[in-house]
Amino acid sequence: MEQEQFDALEYFETLGKKNKLAKKNGFVVDYCSGPGALEPMMAEYRDAQNFIFVDDTTSGNTFSNKTGWFDRNVYCVHILAGYEFGNAESYNQALQLCRKLFRQFLSRIIKDKESYKFGTKLMYLNTGNVYSNEYGRYSFNGCTGLFFQIQNDEPTDLVFDADEWEE
Repeated sequence: MEQEQFDALEYFETLGKKNKLAKKNGFVVDYCSGPGALEPMMAEYRDAQNFIFVDDTTSGNTFSNKTGWFDRNVYCVHILAGYEFGNAESYNQALQLCRKLFRQFLSRIIKDKESYKFGTKLMYLNTGNVYSNEYGRYSFNGCTGLFFQIQNDEPTDLVFDADEWEE
């Protein structure tokens, strides 16, 4: 029986839309294609200043752990909050909000993985090592935040099938 593949984009989008702190602070949840797309995406939302962008591109590799083959995909989520440009207190509040959201996201991911709420789809998420990086004060005009990356190593079938090849 083949295991259903984990839909990371849908999962992280759902987290953003169901988080009470994100809703209370008017975070817009959307997709982006790499960090270079963040500013154009933010410009599309004239009335919003807080964003959660799920990156719809992924870094990946296929590897063997000597017992089988796996596809490793690294998913990235950006959490950004607007602040009053030039105001250090406003900047710090925005960054603290993003840090708090990140902690809430990570605690939910760990809970979901351990509860099997999504069946076995989350079992390959590497929650033991989640990379995050904060954007500096001047990364975006009046917006700061962070991004986090999480790996998912799912088994893949690499059994050779001669019927797929011409001789």
